[in-house]
Amino acid sequence: MSELIEKLRNSPSRRNPPYRPLARIDDAEREALKRKIGGVENYNGQAMRELVQAAPDNLELRKAMVSSIMSAEFAGIDAFSRKVVEWQEWDVPESLILAMARQTWDEVRHAQLSKGVLESYGGVVGEYPDTLAGGQGGGGGQAQAAAPAPANGGQANGGRAQGQAVAQAALGEAFMRNPIASLSMTNVSLEGGALTLFKGTSELGRKIGDHLMEHCYDYNWADEVTHVAIGDYFVKKLTEGDPQKERFALMAHARHEMMRGNLTPAQAEELKAFFAEEMERAGEALVSEQPAAGGYR
Repeated sequence: MSELIEKLRNSPSRRNPPYRPLARIDDAEREALKRKIGGVENYNGQAMRELVQAAPDNLELRKAMVSSIMSAEFAGIDAFSRKVVEWQEWDVPESLILAMARQTWDEVRHAQLSKGVLESYGGVVGEYPDTLAGGQGGGGGQAQAAAPAPANGGQANGGRAQGQAVAQAALGEAFMRNPIASLSMTNVSLEGGALTLFKGTSELGRKIGDHLMEHCYDYNWADEVTHVAIGDYFVKKLTEGDPQKERFALMAHARHEMMRGNLTPAQAEELKAFFAEEMERAGEALVSEQPAAGGYR
């Protein structure tokens, strides 16, 4: 299994048609998006739902909305299937591996449903760019130092800044390669957000008389309820009786919510202060105790 894991870890995410990340589209495609949906800034689930509700007869807007959602489903297939392979060498329950396999199939079904809805509007996969372009690239997931030490900060300040950058990079790597963090960020935070996304999309379908949209995204919503429950269950199981791991799980969840912009300014500031205070302690807990195979202890 180790050879397969190593090969997978260093293999880029692939899809036919190939992934085309939104962040990398050229000026011509940005102009095209502006003509179709009003601009790149509208290419997200919330904004697209509002546009579709305002102009329900505009099939181009529906194609864009479904494409933005479908992109995340393909990324989910990639991410969860990698976990099924990599986590088999980690110190996690076998039932967790089976749960990741089940979620991989759920994401396949979600992608198929979105593809069917998209095709009902005359759209095709790859017509719009990807909001999430696969789980990893070749060697993806390797954290880099946030920034070099300042040139004129003095040896003490410069050394401290460099140390913080290295700690941030190591901490980021620990988050990406740790099942507690993965479950907290993906199943609890991200999939929790998907509950709102799918519920809103299904309700939109009902409001505009698009019964296929209503039906398909209601199915997706039901799966996300299970995915969040899986996250809650296994986070508790992996942290049971260990306050340090419980704190880590909460930190991972909060960190992801902050990255997604789901916190008030006051909450974000509180978390920034928390992370600053905990950096040295967290770095030691999350990095120095990581086993070579990438386990969580």
